[in-house]
Amino acid sequence: MKKLYCFILAILPLAAFAEEKDGILDRFNDPVKGHSVFISQGHWSWGISGGYRSFEAGGDSAGDGFSILSVLNIGNGYLRMYNASPSFSYFVADDLSLGLSLDYSGYSVDTDLRLDFRNMIDINNLIDDLEDPQAQEQIKDMTDILNVRVSGRHMVRNAWGGSFKLRKYLSFFGSKTFAVFGEARLYGSYANIESCPIDASGVYQMNKGRTSNVWNAGLKLAGGLCVKLRDNSAVTFSIPLVGANYQYTHQHKQNTLNDAHMSSFSISRDLDYVALQIGYVHYIAPKKR
Repeated sequence: MKKLYCFILAILPLAAFAEEKDGILDRFNDPVKGHSVFISQGHWSWGISGGYRSFEAGGDSAGDGFSILSVLNIGNGYLRMYNASPSFSYFVADDLSLGLSLDYSGYSVDTDLRLDFRNMIDINNLIDDLEDPQAQEQIKDMTDILNVRVSGRHMVRNAWGGSFKLRKYLSFFGSKTFAVFGEARLYGSYANIESCPIDASGVYQMNKGRTSNVWNAGLKLAGGLCVKLRDNSAVTFSIPLVGANYQYTHQHKQNTLNDAHMSSFSISRDLDYVALQIGYVHYIAPKKR
C-alpha cells in the first residue's frame, strides 16, 4: 500500500507539469455552458483496469502463520487475487458516460487449517520445571498433539462476465486535471471453481476434487478518482463500496451420488476480491462538423 501512495504522489505533479503550459490546473467555468465540464458530451473512451493482491501465511518468514484468537491457525497458506477489465464508454451528456466492460477475475488459494492450543500452555516453563530428561522429551512431543491439523485444501477460481456501467464525473473544484466519480455497474458472470484436499505431505489429492459452476448477477456501486495525463488520456483509481448480488452454485462432487445446488442473495460491502482498481482511459473527441 505504501508503494501505491508513492505512485499516486509521484504521478500528480507529473501530470501537472505535463499540462501546465496549457493552463490545465486553472479553475474555470465553461463560457457557453456556465459550469465546469471535465469530459464533454459526445466523447468516446476506451480503457482497461485491473488489480492484484496476495497474502501469505506461514513459511520461514511468517512463523506459524495467521491465527485467530490464538487457537484457530492458518499455517503455510497463500491467497492470490487478480482481475482485469477492458471497457468502452460513450458520454451521453457532459461528465456522464454509459459503457460496457468485459470482466475477468480469479484467485488461487492453498490453506493448511489447524487448531493450535500451544499458546494456552507455557511449554517452555513446563519443561524447565521437570528434572527428568525423559519427561522433558515427552512434553516436547506434546507440541505436535496440541497443533492439530484440521484440513488442507487447494482451490482455483476463474470467472468471466460483462457489465453495463453508468459513471458520473465531478470536476474537482473546477480543475481540468482532477475529477471524482461515482459509478453504478449492472453485471453478470460465470465462474468455474476447482478444489481438492491437500494431504499432510503437501500433495494435491485430485481424485477427491470438486468442481463448482457459479452464476452471479447484481448491482455494484463504486467511487473513484480520475487524473488526466493529457487532454485525451487519464489514469483512474476506484474502490467498490456496496453491492447487491444473486448467486447460484452447482457443485459436482466426485465419488458421491448426488450433486449440490445452492442459491443466495446478499447486500453487503463489496471488496470485489481486489479492493483498489487502477486503470488507464483514452478519450476520443467527437468529429467536428
